[in-house]
Amino acid sequence: MRLISKRRIRFIVFILFGVLTVFVVSRLVVHFQYNQEIKFYKKYFQQRKDGLHEIYNPLEIKQIPKETIDDLYTARLDKELKNGEVIEWSKFAYVNYVTNADYLCNTLIIFNDLKQEFETKAKLVLLISKDLLDPNTSSNVAYISSLLNKIQAIDEDQVVIKLIDNIVKPKDTTPWNESLTKLLVFNQTEFDRVIYLDNDAILRSSLDELFFLPNYIKFAAPLTYWFLSNSDLEKSYHEMRHREKQPINLQSYTKVLTKRIGKGQMIYNHLPSLPHSLYLNSNNIAQDIISSTSSLSPLFDFQSSKKVGKLKFASNLMVINPSKEAFDEIVNVMLPKILNKKEKYDMDLINEEMYNLKKIIYKQFIFFRKVRKLFKPEVLVLPFARYGLLTGSLRNPRHYSIIYNDVLGYKTLDNDGNDIPVGLNDSVAYSKYIHFSDYPLAKPWNYPSMKEFECIVKEEDAEDSKLEHQACDLWNSVYASYIQSREICLV
Repeated sequence: MRLISKRRIRFIVFILFGVLTVFVVSRLVVHFQYNQEIKFYKKYFQQRKDGLHEIYNPLEIKQIPKETIDDLYTARLDKELKNGEVIEWSKFAYVNYVTNADYLCNTLIIFNDLKQEFETKAKLVLLISKDLLDPNTSSNVAYISSLLNKIQAIDEDQVVIKLIDNIVKPKDTTPWNESLTKLLVFNQTEFDRVIYLDNDAILRSSLDELFFLPNYIKFAAPLTYWFLSNSDLEKSYHEMRHREKQPINLQSYTKVLTKRIGKGQMIYNHLPSLPHSLYLNSNNIAQDIISSTSSLSPLFDFQSSKKVGKLKFASNLMVINPSKEAFDEIVNVMLPKILNKKEKYDMDLINEEMYNLKKIIYKQFIFFRKVRKLFKPEVLVLPFARYGLLTGSLRNPRHYSIIYNDVLGYKTLDNDGNDIPVGLNDSVAYSKYIHFSDYPLAKPWNYPSMKEFECIVKEEDAEDSKLEHQACDLWNSVYASYIQSREICLV
């Protein structure tokens, strides 16, 4: 067997070194070019945003404060009242899905509240598994049918019940093995916009205002705030104030946004930005954009590969513009990637494949560079204390400072720059949707009575007895309200 000569080995090494050198140099050149462009556009949008029309900042992911959401809704209602621009409510829908009979009562509660108490005119759509109505696979068809009759009776025209096939993860015995069925909401294309709700939650007010987010937004949801620490918050305040040179007083944004909405002006570039430190791997946007483009990036981005962003979109409440193209991509491209992966479910697909925060910046910037005037952002971050609060946070003091300021990186300050006190009661009072999440506690319907799981302060262990009593009272009131509402499900 003939051995490779030393000369040939040196030649191969030389070629490999040359290829590597070209790769690194080209990467550095691209990095420099991106940096220069990013610096230019950051300055461009800071200085010229007041006069821009239909040109959107691709370097940021925007958060929308609750005040701005309400202003948009009020402006749309005024158009109907004053100008006769009728809202086509049949184009909007609230959507639940049910693959487990234990959850069906919750849909009845939520749909009944939406119609009877909150007086929504939007459609109420239930996606329910065919298996639950099949005597061969379900042991309580009669009870399920009676609940479905009650749901339909809320309003014969407004309520739409669809029988669906489950999307099941093979060889998965966890409680979430059918959670991918949730993705069918992206295929409800007879509607222009839908609000998806997990139904293991309590709905405290109408969410109709969410239908009137800017039309170009295809997806909006709260973030998984419970992964953040107070240290993360402080870094985000520091980033906005010192590195980005932006005010952190939320009122300085909402006042401007209110005026612009009143004048019918574009608002996207004036919305508060999500701090980069919360979802990018480095302080350098160009670095992250480049690392998003190359399969070899882990070899060359040692620093960025060590840090994983904490923030993701929550999937318990989502505002979606359904699309056949988007759903086809989910079914044909995204689902096959995770169906056989352990511990990968609906939220993983949404955040890894559809709306990865880091990749959003890359895609936005690349598209913007090609056709600046055609670029429109597709995602928006909703305030989580109003639309994504967890019951577990009510009893977790480490979450209080986070939910008090639910537009991340910003605070509600007075004219002197002092914090405007926001208490736990206030935060819960304006929360519209509270999700049951108190691990290791089970869902509330699994207990014979609230006495089995109610919050009781242990005085001997309490660090702040007054605060813990307040938290317990709030937590108990949320669950007591839910337990009482379940009476509608008695048959």
